[in-house]
Amino acid sequence: MRHARRYAAAAAAALVVSTAATWWSQRDSNHYLSGETTDFVAIFSAPPPADSAQTRAELGALLTLQRIRTPAEVAAAQADRRKDISRFYAALGLDTTRPPKLPHLQALTDDVEADIGPYVRAAKQKFRRLRPYEIEPKLEPCIDDVKGDLSYPSGHSTYGYLMSYLLIEMVPEREVLLTRRADEFAHQRMVCGVHFESDILAGREAASYLFTTLAVLPDFRRDLDAATSEVRAALGLAQRAPR
Repeated sequence: MRHARRYAAAAAAALVVSTAATWWSQRDSNHYLSGETTDFVAIFSAPPPADSAQTRAELGALLTLQRIRTPAEVAAAQADRRKDISRFYAALGLDTTRPPKLPHLQALTDDVEADIGPYVRAAKQKFRRLRPYEIEPKLEPCIDDVKGDLSYPSGHSTYGYLMSYLLIEMVPEREVLLTRRADEFAHQRMVCGVHFESDILAGREAASYLFTTLAVLPDFRRDLDAATSEVRAALGLAQRAPR
């Protein structure tokens, strides 16, 4: 009996150590966000069923885009499959032929991208929506790097809108162009036939939630202020007081 109690105590202690180690590991792997995805996943309504009238209508819209898309539009959509802040430089007003070095901006956006990945994956796993071309065989995707991934919400849309919110916070003078660019970046996924429109809209909702969450975190604000100073200097704009 004494040995049993000893083993139980040892097992309990091991569990505490293991749980603490896991918590610290998750904490260290996140730059800003906690990694707790429950509240994030709860913001989404379920996507339309595969056999619903709405899904059929969305598939019809994708087939129309496929029929009318030009080679130039396909090339632009393929270029936008790369998630990097430089894809927003033109809308920001930077010279894309000789882009400036912006290490604070690059580090901030890379860290944010890394942080949001588990959130989007958690939502995808909950809803497990198939890609459009897996439901409609007439669709011919113009990119092939999404095989095996789920559709709802769109991670690309989440990234694009979140980057636009970050950049608008830094350079509100470019809000119209940055918003237009985010819309275009997200829409490219429909041009290529790899996302439903409702995936895109859910991605925008995800970005809004994530930006609101990030905006109150001191570490994020510190790095955002540093990136803001850097970007505004590169654009020749007056500096703004830290918020």
